Amino acid sequence: MKRLREKEREEQLQLLENLFDYLPIAAKVKDVNNDMRYTIWNKKAEELFECSGKEAIGKTDFEVMPNAAKLIRGEDEELVRTGISQSGIRRFFTNKNEERFTFQNNNLMTFSDGRKWIVYTAWDITDLKIMERNLRLAKEEAEESNRIKSAFLANMSHEIRTPLNAIVGFSSILATDLTEEEKTEYLNIIEQNNELLLQLINDILDLSKIEAGTLEYVYANIDINKMLSEIEQTTRLRLTNQNIVLRTVMPMSECLLYTDQRRITQVISNFISNALKFTTEGSITVGYDMPENGYVRFYVADTGTGIPPENIKKIFNRFVKLDSFKQGTGLGLAISQNIIKELKGEIGVESELGKGSIFWFTLPYQKMDAHLAIIA
Repeated sequence: MKRLREKEREEQLQLLENLFDYLPIAAKVKDVNNDMRYTIWNKKAEELFECSGKEAIGKTDFEVMPNAAKLIRGEDEELVRTGISQSGIRRFFTNKNEERFTFQNNNLMTFSDGRKWIVYTAWDITDLKIMERNLRLAKEEAEESNRIKSAFLANMSHEIRTPLNAIVGFSSILATDLTEEEKTEYLNIIEQNNELLLQLINDILDLSKIEAGTLEYVYANIDINKMLSEIEQTTRLRLTNQNIVLRTVMPMSECLLYTDQRRITQVISNFISNALKFTTEGSITVGYDMPENGYVRFYVADTGTGIPPENIKKIFNRFVKLDSFKQGTGLGLAISQNIIKELKGEIGVESELGKGSIFWFTLPYQKMDAHLAIIA
């Protein structure tokens, strides 16, 4: 009779194992009367916990999951003591260090002969939890973007009003009796504020075009040395600080690129404008390096105040102004990043606080004959 019962139990256990293997969730069964050793470990459990049933059955958690065994044993003992089902979300890492999330449920089963089992089921909710996390991060980023944009719009009234007030005010003064020296000084002030106002408007328009995907690019063969010489001449006209030396480095006698000259000039000019704002003495160097690995690297280096390490990562974000007392929209570097990305290059900055910064970008380089047109 005893052998018959044992045979029936084995047959029932085999039937349960087969049923559990068809479940779409991980399922494990422990025998409370046998030191919480596993008696069933289905196929989904093998996949989820990277352990075969043959390795797990007949063993405890201290042998199968040593890192979490103490916590699991505590939960098992509480379940046996109270009989109250347990459920919750678990986070763990696989042997390949992949993050996983499960929703688990532990239940106590008591049989008529006094045997007790703990039935553990787990749903793999990794995709759901990661999607939830990404949505939360996206929401936080959107809220932060809206906050920054609101602050930017509030600041724009001040940024636009400042040059307008100067233009209107000094234009009115010009109508009065003034010496030639005063007229020249006031005209210079008006011209400077005209340029500032135009730059503010251009930045806003460019940003709108970038967001709408309508910023235009016109490709052509351009002479890089000639372009840098023109930028140098324009910068010297803006450079009023006699304590700053402007240098241009052109290591090649001839450098031709097939790209958009207007956009490249815009990026370099943005870099120079930043350098002029934060450099009171020393030098500003504009140039490019010898082509390497199919790319040419352009840079603007200064000996200015530098950038705090915690701000370097966000320097190319939209609406970011590291110094609220400096004029500007905080859009120039963000626009530059979009331009270089569109031109298939990379952009970055190296800086040391108190010693200066190097803003750089790369562009694909292909040696070309000046007399040949390249079709993109």
